Amino acid sequence: MAVSGSIFASFGFALGALGPVGALLLWVGSAAIGACQNWIFLEVSAMFPDKPGGIAMIAAEGWRKRCAWVGPLAAFGYWLGWSAVLSIIGVSAGALIQAQWFPEQTWSVDTGLANIGLAQLIGAGLILLFWQFNRRGIHLAASISKYMGALLLVPILVLAVAPLLAHGWSLDRFQSAWQAQEAFDWGSLRTALVWLFLISWSAYGTEMCATFGPEYRSHRDMRLALMSSGGYTVLVFAAVAFGLGGLVDPQAALENPSGFYIGAFNAVLGSGWSSFFVATLLVGLFMGLNAALADGSRALYGTALEGLTIKQLGMLNKHQVPGRCMSVAVVVNLAMIFFLSSPLAILVTANIGYLIAIFFALSGFILLRKDAPLHPRPVRLGRGWLPVAWLLSLFTAVVVVVGAASAELAGYGGLKEVLIAVGILTFSLLLYAYRRVVQDREPVLPPVSLH
Repeated sequence: MAVSGSIFASFGFALGALGPVGALLLWVGSAAIGACQNWIFLEVSAMFPDKPGGIAMIAAEGWRKRCAWVGPLAAFGYWLGWSAVLSIIGVSAGALIQAQWFPEQTWSVDTGLANIGLAQLIGAGLILLFWQFNRRGIHLAASISKYMGALLLVPILVLAVAPLLAHGWSLDRFQSAWQAQEAFDWGSLRTALVWLFLISWSAYGTEMCATFGPEYRSHRDMRLALMSSGGYTVLVFAAVAFGLGGLVDPQAALENPSGFYIGAFNAVLGSGWSSFFVATLLVGLFMGLNAALADGSRALYGTALEGLTIKQLGMLNKHQVPGRCMSVAVVVNLAMIFFLSSPLAILVTANIGYLIAIFFALSGFILLRKDAPLHPRPVRLGRGWLPVAWLLSLFTAVVVVVGAASAELAGYGGLKEVLIAVGILTFSLLLYAYRRVVQDREPVLPPVSLH
């Protein structure tokens, strides 16, 4: 449910740039690809039930015999993709709070690298708050998420019934956008690939269920988690995109990509309910904060346990959660907020690493079928899934190359964001080298006799 709620963080940008038809097709199509990928990740996750790390672990296991550096690269890419969700959702929630309750607070400070305003400061505060929740244990975080998940259904259902209740909803918005669609050429394909690159951070996100592999009670529970969450996200994306597409003018979404939801809710049920619906929408975004912090920290923790980064990150705190990994994520995200203030600019940085991890995980499934044919597979897919994995791997490679090289088409990213991502991934290889050359070669002292 946290992943499905992430549509509220960046759908406004896509609606403003692509129009209702393009936004609907790309969001729903991308979510369908993510749900399909979950089947592939399920097989490999079930093969290694005691290893945390999710698709980063899948990439490391699949490429272990062929290229050792793929493991740390995929692990940090995955961690970067999920950890950056904190700053993306934090700034989006801050902008929504500002638009609803503090619309007159439009001040900002230009740091030379980014414009920092009230939305960025609220986002930073939210990250610190949910950091405290998560570092105190998974049970507290999960309990909070249950209540937030119930409230998230409110804005989803309101927008889903917008075609029936809202006087301003019109199918003509879709028909006009379809008729105005230009001929499909390389330019339009390139634009579509850039937005698929940006959307993937949320549309593929249900793969996070694989990260919690060691914490499920059974393989059946893991299967239910991956399959139900993937299908649910497709349905929510379709309902929300269809409801908003017929209700909101793309220009309004373009001018205020975070605050335009307020007008949408007012159009459905009147202005008297706007504060309540904005509050429920914020709860959905808070679920994303909660889930991203839990998932990203476990992926980084699993990376340390596998010997792919420094030992210090392979520690649990007194509440049995990877507190150090959470702290690293908080520091990195606070830096992103103050250096890359726009949610879409942060997405450009985050998705380079995330899609690299997806590529190596999909290809890792193919390699494990070849390198470990006799390894026990509690969940085994049919042979027809091999060409599907090949096709998805190729598609992912194309999306990440075109998306990173053409991010400026979205109007929110460029060379700076790409260089930050490359710098973080390069740093991960340096940490891996330090672990192998220095930490793993430290002399082991003999046990001390107590007699």
